[in-house]
Amino acid sequence: MDIDSLNAEFGIADILRFVEGRGGFVMIEIENALATATITPYGGQVLHYRPREVAEDLLFVSERAHFTPGQENKGGVPICWPWFGPDPDGQGRGLHGFIRCLPWTVHAAEAMDDGSTRVRLGVADDDATRERWPFYFNLWVDILVGRTLSVTLITRNAGDDPMRITQGLHTYLKVGDATRARITGLDGCRYIDKARGAQDRSVIQRGPVSVGAEVNRIYEGVPSRLAIEDPVLERRILIDAQHSRTCVVWNPWVEIAREMADLDDEDYRRFICVETVNTASEVIAIPPGQEARIAAEYRLETL
Repeated sequence: MDIDSLNAEFGIADILRFVEGRGGFVMIEIENALATATITPYGGQVLHYRPREVAEDLLFVSERAHFTPGQENKGGVPICWPWFGPDPDGQGRGLHGFIRCLPWTVHAAEAMDDGSTRVRLGVADDDATRERWPFYFNLWVDILVGRTLSVTLITRNAGDDPMRITQGLHTYLKVGDATRARITGLDGCRYIDKARGAQDRSVIQRGPVSVGAEVNRIYEGVPSRLAIEDPVLERRILIDAQHSRTCVVWNPWVEIAREMADLDDEDYRRFICVETVNTASEVIAIPPGQEARIAAEYRLETL
């Protein structure tokens, strides 16, 4: 569907419009009374969100992000599905599944009574997806843009066989300086240290999480609320998760950032990924005809 047709069917006067963005990608621009946001149907990905009273965006998007069909876009809220991390079957399929590099269909856009704006995007199996992953599915993402940003991922098993997935919202959260920010809420949680080869699954977090080297950790048994305290931007980011007891914290640090073509050398200072996920021991089994959800709500507060 072209931009004119999308605006005719789903546009909302003075609130939501479809435009051509970076790389020629279709973008959904939202400007309501509460916040502004940008979403792309490519990968069902939120790229920007900023409440009206806030100066800086919640999310980080790299200036070097590819915005090229067939490649993931670095930043915002990428969706990892139907597996999180490496190919679980060792078949050489890509990291974090294949759904973030597919075009999604716009299913709904509506202005809510409280001033927020809701968008629903979806994607379903076809011959190409079943060659990579032999299951029938419907996948939707509901995005609510208001005083907070809410992202809900819904999976329906549309086949006759049980389906097992891991998944995640790989959220890049903007910070003034990653080396000065700290993540609270994980004290006492066990984590798998992927940056150190995951040799020890019994590491326990003591106090807040800080970034002073590469951080790539899978935390298990986490509480529903986490926070990033950012003294440089003088704000706190609150993350409320649903249907997830697992969290990934990631920052590539200096060497890996320099090796990534879609990151600037200094970008590692500009974000921390705090990801609401189901992975490691948290594998989701979905019976035929049933659904599973994972969701996160993001809120900004002044420090």
